[in-house]
Amino acid sequence: MRHPLFQLFNPKHFNSFRLLQTAAFGLLLGRAWQHLFWDAPYREFLWDEYWMKDLVSVVFGLSWSEYVGNPLYDERIRLFSQGIGWFYLLAAGAALGIQWFPRLARNILYLASGALLILALIVWKEYGWQIGQLLEHSLQWTTPLLLAASSKGSIPEHWIRYGARAAISATFIGHGMYALGFYPVPGNFLEMTMRSLSIGEDPARHFLFLIGVLDVLAAMGVLWPKRFKTVIFAYLIGWGLLTSLARVWGYFSFDFFENWLQMWVFELFIRLPHFLVPWFLWLKEK
Repeated sequence: MRHPLFQLFNPKHFNSFRLLQTAAFGLLLGRAWQHLFWDAPYREFLWDEYWMKDLVSVVFGLSWSEYVGNPLYDERIRLFSQGIGWFYLLAAGAALGIQWFPRLARNILYLASGALLILALIVWKEYGWQIGQLLEHSLQWTTPLLLAASSKGSIPEHWIRYGARAAISATFIGHGMYALGFYPVPGNFLEMTMRSLSIGEDPARHFLFLIGVLDVLAAMGVLWPKRFKTVIFAYLIGWGLLTSLARVWGYFSFDFFENWLQMWVFELFIRLPHFLVPWFLWLKEK
């Protein structure tokens, strides 16, 4: 039997399931890298006095100042984040080997999806409960679920397609809301656009507004892909790929290659579902 990595990336075996498997594997590997070598925003919740003060008092018997001022608890949060990183690494292995141990792999992927949903909710809080931010993470936490469902023959295929459509639509609507200026256009959106296209701020804003319009139209079209199906999926796959590459392209530097490799490549990995899941759905629709 050939090695699972060979099976995953062998073009002869590259069908819709392999696309979904690659998306989940890359996503979970990227999140593992983030948690193990960088940081995840758990302190946004665990250091929020409004949410945690009473719990800290009851569980630890500490005042709020004693809790946030004690480096021991900061270290525990760091270790907790790294523990989640090791779990994501295990989940990436489960995505890779789901054909060999399907029941165990599905259970791990269900847990990983729950962990990614919690992370999305924390990021949502970090961004002031902007619904666009929550929608943007839809493909992140649903991709492991879609993979688990696709590997289980008892789930009707049309339900998997419905789930993929909803997740794709929500992600592109969320992205479009920021690009359109419904919320203040994020600085990193502008910076990546300016770096990638070598243009000024005003042209970058106009470009993003146009993309926002197309994002919303494509997000609506993918829910009822009867007309202009080829154009809709071409946009979803193409723009999903370009936005995934934007960070590694826009911030590439020969002088700081090692830092670039550590800081930005995992950002590409966690966005693989943004174009691979639309590609998966396109093959299913065909």
